[in-house]
Amino acid sequence: MAQNSSFKSPGRLDPLQGGASGKSPASYDGGKLRDESLKGIDFERRNFLGKAVGGVGAVVAAGVLYPVVKYIIPPAEKEVKEKDEIVVGKASEVPPDSGKIFQFNKDKVIVVNNGGTLSAVSAVCTHLGCLVQWKADEDLIFCACHSARYESNGKIISGPQPLPLEPYAVRVDGDDLVISKA
Repeated sequence: MAQNSSFKSPGRLDPLQGGASGKSPASYDGGKLRDESLKGIDFERRNFLGKAVGGVGAVVAAGVLYPVVKYIIPPAEKEVKEKDEIVVGKASEVPPDSGKIFQFNKDKVIVVNNGGTLSAVSAVCTHLGCLVQWKADEDLIFCACHSARYESNGKIISGPQPLPLEPYAVRVDGDDLVISKA
């Protein structure tokens, strides 16, 4: 027994059923006319959202990459004008038969008070760049890295070092200890 029904299929299914044109009364043409005020502007939601997400992504990427790049690339060194003569401390900081290391520009200098006579030489061993020390009991400058030995004026006594220590001039001005390039 067949029933007659008043059911009407939606218009969008007509092409599938071999029916009419496929246009329903509620459908609209995708290329609808725009307002006259927006005539030259291509402004659709999809384009706007794509550009907005792209912009946010670019900001996030820049926020992540900036610290990484700053970490990888070292900062430029400020050019510091080296001085020829510097007050490094007080003469009382180096009592007789002792030695002390001071900073002179970018170098380290050891000042030795050997029985009241002051001398200053580079505190960096010429073998491997270790810091030297004054050994008052042996009356010499000693590098503990490979047993390099120097006189108080920087000349080589023994050891594997290829060159003597670089000499510096030292003087006492009042109570100030002044080091200058020799």
